[in-house]
Amino acid sequence: MRLLLVLAIGLILFLIQRRVYKKNWLKGLQVDIDFEEPVVREGDKNALVEVIKNDKALLLPVLQLKFSITRTFIFPKEKNSAVTDQYYRNDYFTCRPFQIITRKYAFQASKRGEYKITSIDIICKDIFMDKSNFASSEEYSTVLVLPARIRRENINDDIIRFTGDVVKRIKINEDPFEFSSIREYQPYDPMNHINWKATAKSDLLHVNTFNSTNTKHVVILLNLDMNLIRNAEELAEWSIKIASCLADYFVGEQIPTALYSNGTDYETEEPIGVDAGCDDGHVRNIDMALARIQVKDVCSSFVDLIEEHIDREADNDYILISNYRKNDFVDKFYDLKREGLNVSLIIPDFDYADITPFSENGYDTFKWVINYEK
Repeated sequence: MRLLLVLAIGLILFLIQRRVYKKNWLKGLQVDIDFEEPVVREGDKNALVEVIKNDKALLLPVLQLKFSITRTFIFPKEKNSAVTDQYYRNDYFTCRPFQIITRKYAFQASKRGEYKITSIDIICKDIFMDKSNFASSEEYSTVLVLPARIRRENINDDIIRFTGDVVKRIKINEDPFEFSSIREYQPYDPMNHINWKATAKSDLLHVNTFNSTNTKHVVILLNLDMNLIRNAEELAEWSIKIASCLADYFVGEQIPTALYSNGTDYETEEPIGVDAGCDDGHVRNIDMALARIQVKDVCSSFVDLIEEHIDREADNDYILISNYRKNDFVDKFYDLKREGLNVSLIIPDFDYADITPFSENGYDTFKWVINYEK
């Protein structure tokens, strides 16, 4: 009789706790998964931060979080994660009443793009581990991975000379009374711009830079239509890095720089375009646009893009970045040169690639060799 009574009481307690957990486990429970840094550069470290707040007087003996994100984030190997088409996490917690738990997971962002955590599955077991309660949290944590910077030693010498020539040509009319900043000396800098005080402090030649009084711009036109299908995505990614590198350089020289592409924003599906500027944050704006660009969805022909953004009334410098070199583009390039426009072409390709019908280092055409580590 006593045994039956104990069993009956136990059954009642079991049913009560099951009902209590079913009704109350989600109350006062807040789950947040976010990125430590909302914007990082390709190759940089970042961290995923999980915060769980149990704001009630109820123990959550086993709380399970399940979510997925891009496999391009490289995490240390763990038992509670798996990588297939996505990176899947499956984390377990025990939450005491009125407890806040924070966990941080470091990773490396290995590829440019915008990435989101769109939902989290939350599973909670009761005290007897008998019943699982489920809920889903709509989450829109976002991180933007900017294109990687290309190291100086990985840039062809002829391209360095070319960019220096562009700077010299545009800054002929710089105002010697409009001081801008101090930077390291470059081979094309005039000797009378050397800042001897800064040079003495650093043991490296430094020069003063000045704002320009003219209205010349650099316009970068980026083609994401490739010459061949083979290695097309890799070539497109390098083209994006090159565009970012050039924009960073020219804006650093206080030259108004614009960037346009026939690639589209992955959300709006509109062509990528950033008008000319050189103020604080302009390179960031360009990099953010490049981070969101799709390499597999070219919205228009590059020839049309060129014609749309060529201003024949302005004395601008146009830099075309294009691995594509079929007849329609070749004809357009030479037509613009015959018109007397300042148009140059950079062809990103592997060292073994033949860039015919263009010839290297001739007619303002340059091959950017990309057979090296980034």
